[in-house]
Amino acid sequence: MKLWTMPGRRAGFLTGALAALLALGGCMGSDVPYGVPQTNGQSGFNQPFADNAPRQPATGEVIGSGDTRVALLLPLTGEGNASRIAAELKNAALLAMDDSGMQTLELVVKDTGGTTEGATAAATQALTEGASAVLGPLFSANVRAATPALQATQTPMIAFSSDRAAASPGVYLNSFLPQGVVNRTLTYAAGQGVRSVVAILPEGAAGDLAEAEARRTMQQTGGELTAVARYAYDNMSVYEAVQSVADAVRSADAVFIPDGGSSPATIVTTMTETGIDVSNKKILGTGQWTSANLADPALQGAWFADTDQARVNTYKQRYQARFGAEPSLTSALAYDTVVLVANIAKGGGGVQRHALETPVGFNGYTGLFRFNGDGTTERGYAVYEVREGRPQVIDAAPTRFGGSF
Repeated sequence: MKLWTMPGRRAGFLTGALAALLALGGCMGSDVPYGVPQTNGQSGFNQPFADNAPRQPATGEVIGSGDTRVALLLPLTGEGNASRIAAELKNAALLAMDDSGMQTLELVVKDTGGTTEGATAAATQALTEGASAVLGPLFSANVRAATPALQATQTPMIAFSSDRAAASPGVYLNSFLPQGVVNRTLTYAAGQGVRSVVAILPEGAAGDLAEAEARRTMQQTGGELTAVARYAYDNMSVYEAVQSVADAVRSADAVFIPDGGSSPATIVTTMTETGIDVSNKKILGTGQWTSANLADPALQGAWFADTDQARVNTYKQRYQARFGAEPSLTSALAYDTVVLVANIAKGGGGVQRHALETPVGFNGYTGLFRFNGDGTTERGYAVYEVREGRPQVIDAAPTRFGGSF
């Protein structure tokens, strides 16, 4: 049996994905039309200041000189990795402003310190200064802390948390919600004839979310989640989890392992080494698998859903050329968000909720996405098969909403 190591984590469960068209600096096109409605300057909600009203000077780092002021809330002085991630998001925003044109927005970067108190203060200050919208914060607790002030003025927020519970009307999450990638993997598998699935999941909140979505998706597609096992991060726990569902695995079409790092290979190897034949079973995963060793023989032929890596890699190459370091996937969310808001601002009338909720969605470096009225995000993911140690696209990410993936 393989020695257990704690799996790597990408932010937002992938971690942990503008045209409605975002021009993306001329580097990317899309056949989704830019679907933001034309306006006559009326917002459809109450903004704290009219765009043509005198504004007080902004507090924070100012990027751009546009008529529409937007605040970007980041944990620039936060503890741990928070400040590093914040620096990446700010760099991504700067790259987006370069591409969109410095005259499209006045982007004001504000430091939350990574705390709820800091998030509340930064959001309140942004409103006082006449921000048409707030981008960020990053952490779910900070999103919740900033929400009351923004909802009181119906000022939209586009935050980067992957906690679905942090979303609400007018508080949108441009992130990778775990439910979406689970749904994409299992829906595709069902379309290929998979009807019965056994899930082997980590203990904790991530496992809870994966189980709930797996049950819902399998029921929706006419299949069944026939058994579930949970494990902690040690060899004995994995062994016991595998043995507890051994009979169910033998009669199932597929085994679903949504965790990353060493988890997928360890679990599949444990099954084979304890006499469970999985040679005729489809192994299924999620975008967490980008942190796994896909060269492991145990994972060959497996399927998993993830963002369109070709687009993401284009973004990463541009970021590295500009800033000299490889960025995280999370930073691409900030790029897409700033370009989206800049394109909306070009139409006049500020950043409006009905424009953000356009049903045709947007296309960016993180792929196709759209905001729902409840603040959650739908995304278009590609499906990959592990072949010769590398992920190969077997079902491309969609280019528009409305049809099957």
